[in-house]
Amino acid sequence: MKKKLNAPLGASLVVLSSFFYASYGVWTKLMGDFFEGYTASALRSILVLVILMPIALVLRKYEPLNLKKNYLYIIGLIVASCFIWGPLYYSILHAGISLTLTVAYASIVIGMFVFGWLLAGERFTKDKAISAFLGIIGLALIFSPTGSNVAWFALALAAVSGLGSAFNTVLVKKVPYNATQATIVMWAASVIANIFMAIIFKERHPDVGLHMQWIYLLFFAIASVIATWSLVRGVKLIEAGAAGILGLLEIVFGVGFGMIFFHERPGALALIGGIVIIAASAIPYIKDFNVRKGTL
Repeated sequence: MKKKLNAPLGASLVVLSSFFYASYGVWTKLMGDFFEGYTASALRSILVLVILMPIALVLRKYEPLNLKKNYLYIIGLIVASCFIWGPLYYSILHAGISLTLTVAYASIVIGMFVFGWLLAGERFTKDKAISAFLGIIGLALIFSPTGSNVAWFALALAAVSGLGSAFNTVLVKKVPYNATQATIVMWAASVIANIFMAIIFKERHPDVGLHMQWIYLLFFAIASVIATWSLVRGVKLIEAGAAGILGLLEIVFGVGFGMIFFHERPGALALIGGIVIIAASAIPYIKDFNVRKGTL
């Protein structure tokens, strides 16, 4: 009975997580070019840590870092973070929210299959192969010149960001920390990586003053905390397969935000590509859920 009562709450939390993940595009568009990509990402990561670290302290979730044992994981998180937020920021500004999030999500799914197989010993099953193949077809439709007039370069960066996120996720899964500690280490790695990349690309410092973009950045950080927490909490209450399917709403919300707030109108082939990607991403989760709980 308790599990039945928790299932709606768990599903709602995963949907809430998808909503706030999709809102990343909204905050990025509102900030515009006031911040440059890596600078905005570094500042947001710092704000997220400022919010998370006191919570972890109160909950007593800190544990030894064991750098001698785990330094390769931490280095990997820093390297992966160099290719996530900066490229995604640029892509959202130049390719729009809907197409950027769709391409990034497809790349995450494909990357999770590949990196999970290479680094975590996960089986590359027939269902995953079909899903990856369909995902590539969906990407090809979005990148089609007749399907979209946006720059290929911006969408290519969205794909790079998705692959970086997938690599990051596999490493976070393997690092031997509790969930809270692993999340804090991941955001700390993001701070280091984005500051390093901002210096490499010689990004300018944003103006300090009463600018709305600073408020948007704060909301961006709060949205990041809510998205992360609600996803972690939600997957503890429902099956991973169901959570994965509900997580696909991130694409739907992303397209909706782009159309409602910024009047984005993806072309017909791009929309078909998005539908193909949603279907491709759902295949492994549906198979997993059906094996565990019967027909979905």
